Amino acid sequence: MIQPKTILKVADNSGAQEVMCIRILGAKYTFIGNVIIAIIKKTKPHMPLERSEVIRAVIVCACKEFKRNNGIIIRYDGNAVVLIDKDGNPKGTRIFGVIPQELRNFNFTKIISLAPNVL
Repeated sequence: MIQPKTILKVADNSGAQEVMCIRILGAKYTFIGNVIIAIIKKTKPHMPLERSEVIRAVIVCACKEFKRNNGIIIRYDGNAVVLIDKDGNPKGTRIFGVIPQELRNFNFTKIISLAPNVL
């Protein structure tokens, strides 16, 4: 379960390494596919994103398990996000890790097309 002040890893090559959730759009707690507003806590050097910048992100991995309609339960080891702009397009050009196919239901098809594996 992801709530405000949760530290999340970034699963793309946009330049940020860790972000902290400060606001969840549309819910009290969030799961995979929800959009959050986050602040960058840790960045890679010489990248366009800066520390303490406020950005939008979509949850792609969560420790809290979720159940699909066919009975499969999916759980990840850590919490991860992909940084997006206001239109929903990813800021990075590569996505790292396994991305769930439920993002297709939330119209994040560009994130799915950049991902190496879709679960």
